[in-house]
Amino acid sequence: MNLRAQNPPHIRSRESNQTVMGDTVIAMLPLYAMAFYFYGPRSLALGAVSCLTCISADFVCQLIGRKVPNVRDYSPLITGMIIPLLLPASTRYWIVVAAGLFAICVAKQPFGGIGHNVFNPAAAGVAFAVICWPRSTFQFPVPFDPLPVTGEITARLVASPGRALAMGGVPTTDFMDMLLGNVPGPMGGTNILVLLTCLLFLAVRKTVNLCTTGAFLGGVAITAAIFPRAVMAPFPSILYEVMSGWVMITAVFLINDPVSSPKRRSARLLYGFLAGVVGIVFRHLGKFEDSLLFALLVMNASVYMIELWAEQAAHAFRRKNRELTTSANLSAPDGEDLGDTEG
Repeated sequence: MNLRAQNPPHIRSRESNQTVMGDTVIAMLPLYAMAFYFYGPRSLALGAVSCLTCISADFVCQLIGRKVPNVRDYSPLITGMIIPLLLPASTRYWIVVAAGLFAICVAKQPFGGIGHNVFNPAAAGVAFAVICWPRSTFQFPVPFDPLPVTGEITARLVASPGRALAMGGVPTTDFMDMLLGNVPGPMGGTNILVLLTCLLFLAVRKTVNLCTTGAFLGGVAITAAIFPRAVMAPFPSILYEVMSGWVMITAVFLINDPVSSPKRRSARLLYGFLAGVVGIVFRHLGKFEDSLLFALLVMNASVYMIELWAEQAAHAFRRKNRELTTSANLSAPDGEDLGDTEG
């Protein structure tokens, strides 16, 4: 029998890596449709430029590494689609290009390409853009203000509700507007209803693990309730934190990345919860309006230790359970094996 090594993620079902990535692409299409509705054709142009950049960079890197490019690999397309969704619709094209090049040429291919990258490429690319151009990445156009596809941006650029929280104030934005996406923010991260629909679709398709998403949102909610960034009741603090910035789009697309997240269920729960806690801590301490992606990258780097802890805990649990079973069998009357006793 010939055995052939395959790179992760390993899918143990009739779904292949190709269909899983295809589901992710399909789930992002409604976000681009809403971005087009709010900001016009420039949002689609940003997506096209980003996808072209990531696909081209991935292709060239594979040729340099003497690999055969796989036309069925949608991972650079996914990275290219996510990057603009994490940025304002007014972002300059060259910033999107720089983020895409960093995502592929620094965060992905040097580690060995698909299945080997330690960090989520899209998160790394946008984090790089935030460090280099923080002003451009945190100034957002007002929904329905016309944005030119090319040329100078003349529309009003304002702060998002997250800026008020970062300054220690209470946002004045209505929760219903935040739910419907009618607020300034990342062009794919403001419409909470659409993001929840995307999550439902991916959950039904079994493309995402809801335990990871639930643990992440739980970590965000608990930390926001205990340590609000402004003087407010716990419930409004939770709503503002969850519905602003990158939290929901991270919960749907980034936290469930099959390569840069753990595989064991217990490790996923711990990873998701800690990512939520660390994300809010970074929002408290970070110098940027939103530092959630930096927290995610820190958690990506911690996956090995989390997996190791989960494996050790599972091994200890199995050993303890074995010892208890052996002890019960030895103490059974007349040497009766309790393990064979019918209930």
